[in-house]
Amino acid sequence: MKSENAGRWDWLHLLLRILLGVIFIYAGCIKLIDPGAFAQAVYNYKILPLLMVNPVAVILPWIEVICGVFLVTGFLTRGSALIIDCLLLIFVFALGFNLYRGLDISCGCFTLGSGGEKITLFTLVRDISLLIPGIWILICKPEKCLWTTTCDNGK
Repeated sequence: MKSENAGRWDWLHLLLRILLGVIFIYAGCIKLIDPGAFAQAVYNYKILPLLMVNPVAVILPWIEVICGVFLVTGFLTRGSALIIDCLLLIFVFALGFNLYRGLDISCGCFTLGSGGEKITLFTLVRDISLLIPGIWILICKPEKCLWTTTCDNGK
């Protein structure tokens, strides 16, 4: 018999899965609509070799959308969460590196083009905070966490 607390953890897990999935579906779709503007945003980070900019600009949005759909539907949840967590770590590194360098560039996260959101400490903190649900989804399954016998502290 499932405890009442375990049911709450199930709902939290579902909510975090859907929230993170929708965020990545939206972000990926924005990039798919204007791949040229996204390629420019990737180029502006000045991290990748020029030869890699277009392939990344074409492939990355599809990865975001597919992993987001998988999270929302519950299909390959942990694998999708792992990929999204890895992407978020890369994004955090790229944002932090370019903030440190002082580049005044568009984030390329949710808006593209010249009017796009500039990278700031807020965008860095936002991406770091998105790691929290991503890590939760990765290590905690409904009814069972990897570090305890159940999500309600072993009871």
